[in-house]
Amino acid sequence: MSATLAQRLSVFVEAGLLRRVPTRWQLLQGEIEMTPYVISTDATAEEGYRAHAPSHPLVRQVVIFAHVGRDHLRTGSALGARLESICAHLILTFHRGMPVFDLQVIQTHAHGLARLRAAIGETLAGATAVGRRRRRIATTLLRDPTGYLEQFLGDDGWIARAERFDYPGPVDEGSRFPPEFWSLVELARYSEATFPVRVPLARLPQHLVRLARRRAREGAGMGWFAG
Repeated sequence: MSATLAQRLSVFVEAGLLRRVPTRWQLLQGEIEMTPYVISTDATAEEGYRAHAPSHPLVRQVVIFAHVGRDHLRTGSALGARLESICAHLILTFHRGMPVFDLQVIQTHAHGLARLRAAIGETLAGATAVGRRRRRIATTLLRDPTGYLEQFLGDDGWIARAERFDYPGPVDEGSRFPPEFWSLVELARYSEATFPVRVPLARLPQHLVRLARRRAREGAGMGWFAG
């Protein structure tokens, strides 16, 4: 991240959604605690994918990685990902409801939402080489790529709502995510209020393990190999 965390999150401070910005270390602690939820089946919406081998949860990660690159592996705040990578993620990954977290990450980039709108338009129309490639991938993976992408567009689409800072909560979208991990703003707010600014070196390993095991302590498995 070339810009400071305060600069990246300033859009939400100015909108009155975030009072205090966490330190990078506080945010990292929140990311570590959040990651098991992100990579669990709670984060997937399988009904949006075609019922064939390329759309299998594990296989499609390889397909998307081949297009997006290393940014596809980022499981934290994604503030280190390139704007174009996040646009590609949103186009190729089905979301059951408004993808608030990813849209907020895009809002930390200058003209980010405008670029997302253009990238979706390019994909729907096949207007550029990248757009045509993304349309081929989306058609392979998604049951209804056009219907899914059109949810981002229009006066009351997901992009327009993000521009108005009109975000639904996890209950509204039927998400199993803890509320503190539902959006970038909530993650930042939770991290600043919950985690220490510094941890003694002798306690650091135990502290990191405890963060990573929160989901396990709550009795939730990863889900991929259940049943």
